[in-house]
Amino acid sequence: MTGRVENLHALLPVIFRLQNQSDITLEFVVDTGFTDALTLPLEAVVDLQLPFDYDMIVNLANDSDAVVPVHRASIIWQGAERTVRVFATGRRPLLGTALLEDCELTAQFRESGLVFVEPL
Repeated sequence: MTGRVENLHALLPVIFRLQNQSDITLEFVVDTGFTDALTLPLEAVVDLQLPFDYDMIVNLANDSDAVVPVHRASIIWQGAERTVRVFATGRRPLLGTALLEDCELTAQFRESGLVFVEPL
């Protein structure tokens, strides 16, 4: 997979396989401090009509706890369809390390630098 660096954010595209709709690609900021799969703002989760699974207590970067709705999505990752958890929270889409497991992440941290994710 290939992405890019913009404003010192490593960005990667993720393809969502939606029910009764065409696939849609969204760009996510790689967040190595987030150990699950994906986050999306609640508005995006609603727009994509992602099915709700449950509410989960999560520990945030500021060490506070919050209850966050967890949804389910089918995505194309490394050429294969996968079902992942999507946390409905925050202002920007984040991609966590659960999707980077068993992969090598390389980023050229300069404007328009390249970001690569390769299986190990």
